[in-house]
Amino acid sequence: MAAEQQGTNRMEREVELLWGLDQPEPRRGPKPKLSREAVVAAAVALADAEGLEAVSMQRVAKELGYTTMSLYRYVDSKEDMLVLMSDAGMDAEPPAPRGDGDWRAGVEEWVRGAVDLYRRHPWSVHLPLSGPPSGPNGLRWMEAGLRELTHSGLDAGSALRMLMMLSAALRDTLRIELEMERAARAGGETMADTERGYGRGLRRVVTEEAFPTIDLLLRSDVFGELAPEEYGGAGGPADDIDFAIRRLLDGVEVYVERQRAAGRSAGKGE
Repeated sequence: MAAEQQGTNRMEREVELLWGLDQPEPRRGPKPKLSREAVVAAAVALADAEGLEAVSMQRVAKELGYTTMSLYRYVDSKEDMLVLMSDAGMDAEPPAPRGDGDWRAGVEEWVRGAVDLYRRHPWSVHLPLSGPPSGPNGLRWMEAGLRELTHSGLDAGSALRMLMMLSAALRDTLRIELEMERAARAGGETMADTERGYGRGLRRVVTEEAFPTIDLLLRSDVFGELAPEEYGGAGGPADDIDFAIRRLLDGVEVYVERQRAAGRSAGKGE
């Protein structure tokens, strides 16, 4: 593309795209009936209703009542459309700073907000990732997550690495949940039915001698023993993510305290 030929690399161009820096200055006169925002909003609505596979320039144009060629005045390609959709799908306010300074509660609130976003726009877990967030919505969520993690005592670089790991875990957990949910619906079942069936199936083949730890899980009724009404939220893996997130935050606390203790010891030795 022209921007790349002038020395702007892919990520720089993505920032320009997401912040509208590539758009010409608005002209005087009547406001155009179509806009980039309207095109992206239509694409998001289509993906929400029918999945990411339904999104194409032709289909979005049809939804808007325009020709496909008219869309190219606002979005250069489907690839650009997906980039714009990725940020539009995060159009919700991230948690505000906490007044009590409880960074762990802040991170957990951030996690729950991210889970809600993924469930609101299930297609977003299947979008190709080209790099860290670079649009206005994505950066707001990134800022909110980093803010809480740095309050733990982590330096900015460590907080960023931790946030990347948390984001990856959330995205993959939601992808698994949504795929399980889709498979259950296709079979005319609920998520609870799926877990029960999994447990029953394993009991036919798992022995204590061959799979002692899995056998322990089965004997502990971990799989398939919850009734459908006992499931909270969407009834999937993301409903149980709090335990894992809290253990990760335990690790952050231990690491920060060790770093502080090492600093105190070094100070005494001087």
